[in-house]
Amino acid sequence: MSKKILALALVFAFAFSFTTKAVTVEELQAEIQKLQLLLAQLQGTQAPSSEMYCFNSDLEYKMTSPDVKNLQIVLNKDPNTRVAVSGAGSPGQETTYFGPLTLAAVKKYQAANGIPTTGYVGPLTRAALNAKYCVPPTPPTTVAPESTTTTTVVAPSYGTLSVTSYPVSNPQTTWYGNNTYEAVAGQYKATGSDITIKKVAVKFTSTENAFPWQAFTAISVWDGSTKLAELPVTQSNAIENTFAKDYTFNISGLNWVIPNGQQKVLTVKVTTVSTPPNNTTGTNRWYVILLPDVVHSDTAGVTYSSLGTATVTSSQITLSSAQASTITISYADGNPEIGNVVVTKGTPTKVDVLKFNVKVENVNATFNSGTIKVQVDNSKMDGTYVTALELWEGSNFITSAAPAGWASASSSVNWTNFSLPIAAGTTKTLTVKAVVSVPDNYTEGGWLEISVGPELSGIDGNSNPFTKSGADIRGKRQYAYLIAPELALVSVSGQKTKPDNGPAYYDGVIKFTVKANNGDIYIHDETEHLGDNTTYGISLFADGATTTSDTNKATYTSDAYHDTSGHYYVVYSGTTKTFTVSVHLVGSSSYAYAAITDIYWTSSSTIAATSGVAASSSYEHINYGLDNYKTERIYLEG
Repeated sequence: MSKKILALALVFAFAFSFTTKAVTVEELQAEIQKLQLLLAQLQGTQAPSSEMYCFNSDLEYKMTSPDVKNLQIVLNKDPNTRVAVSGAGSPGQETTYFGPLTLAAVKKYQAANGIPTTGYVGPLTRAALNAKYCVPPTPPTTVAPESTTTTTVVAPSYGTLSVTSYPVSNPQTTWYGNNTYEAVAGQYKATGSDITIKKVAVKFTSTENAFPWQAFTAISVWDGSTKLAELPVTQSNAIENTFAKDYTFNISGLNWVIPNGQQKVLTVKVTTVSTPPNNTTGTNRWYVILLPDVVHSDTAGVTYSSLGTATVTSSQITLSSAQASTITISYADGNPEIGNVVVTKGTPTKVDVLKFNVKVENVNATFNSGTIKVQVDNSKMDGTYVTALELWEGSNFITSAAPAGWASASSSVNWTNFSLPIAAGTTKTLTVKAVVSVPDNYTEGGWLEISVGPELSGIDGNSNPFTKSGADIRGKRQYAYLIAPELALVSVSGQKTKPDNGPAYYDGVIKFTVKANNGDIYIHDETEHLGDNTTYGISLFADGATTTSDTNKATYTSDAYHDTSGHYYVVYSGTTKTFTVSVHLVGSSSYAYAAITDIYWTSSSTIAATSGVAASSSYEHINYGLDNYKTERIYLEG
């Protein structure tokens, strides 16, 4: 009591001291500070904290803000609401992230202060925090106070909510069993205040007599890829509006915030039962409706329960009891072109003969069997040389089977008892490899090819069996050699010239490479004059140009070793060399071009040395895969 009397006396003394003279504001503030300190000492208390924390914006779970760090600081002042004992969020280690620990601490603070425990720091929570912590700091006692910035606490606001229809991302009017579909979406806009949506209502309406729980298992609402809530479609969760016709489902506990002036989209997804009502019963047609019964609140703390008459309705939806997989078989990039492959006597060699895509849509599919047909050149390649056809996905082996018997140099291969799942909406690329084993007496140059593409069978995700034919998919011929050249086109170029006197002419260049696989390759060094019938190392065809040997010519050079006496170039095993063919076409008032039609080669040095200038019949020749080995078709004036 004596301290109180003394304090009161000091106040009167303070007041009286300024009645006899004029004082400045600075002097007055200094005397007030001294008095505050003296009063605190006399009463056994400390001066007010120099820290103040004002919360002017709502804070919510998963947000990042400097205000979140201040929120953690004030929560940590009370052991009952402490965010964490150690680590991130603990006293002295507060963060700017509103995580689960902060959410739990906020709920404890709200419960202690008679505020609904939502974890959302809205108007009510902010008001309680500001009443305790948003107070002016005590001025320093040693110096006159500097000017301070006044912090304005934003008053809660009243707001409105509106909704308009928004298109779903993948609209479908036919729904199948055991699938989830986007049914309807609404775009909600907040005006005048942040709006928190707590509950929405969804209605199922049937065009016939039907109950929604016969057709659907669950309903969920989404903000983009974030699921806000899900509700089982059961009779107990349904509100009956019209018997066997019209039912409402309330989806609550959302706490979905739409900031003032912004719009967000709410999407409703519905999951169908495994076996929807049969099409013939008339119970398979539905509408899904977003009702105006939306419970929401603004920052003023006012709660609303309706948007008036605003509704958002889906298209009419038809349910179907089953959906089959849609399967497409097509050529894949990298399908082997016609060409040469190297095999080894007495050793099985795997040769890529077909590459194809399998695309599955609508329903997952699992492939378990298949058939494919292979054909060979029975003059050089006996069917027994092909011992198996293998099916691969990249580097993963799937299955293998031997030919079932040969007739007219062809045989079917039946793959069985494998499992190849392909998910709906995806494509897999498969490769067929022929296992080739040639005997010691093998005559080189025999070919093999896939003559009839694969037929694949299996079962889809709805237990429906299927068979899909790829009969129009054929492999290109592969010529099997013990030693073989591999060709690759480099470029084709040319230039037309029209002299003042005389016909136009065209000088073209065809450039390609030859790689020698498993042995040396010999190519004759001469090219025929266009129009000649003699077989040389490289044969050409000319169209639309004069065909006399004096005017139309073709020559070629190479960086391969050149044996001038033997009239051949040598591409040594494992190396790649370039060949350049030059053509000269003289005009005859027509379109003209030149093309390589044959390339004669041998792996025998003996044949190459003794064949003379013209290539003998002992030479192998390539007359396939040369479609692009030709000059530009161009008009040559006479």
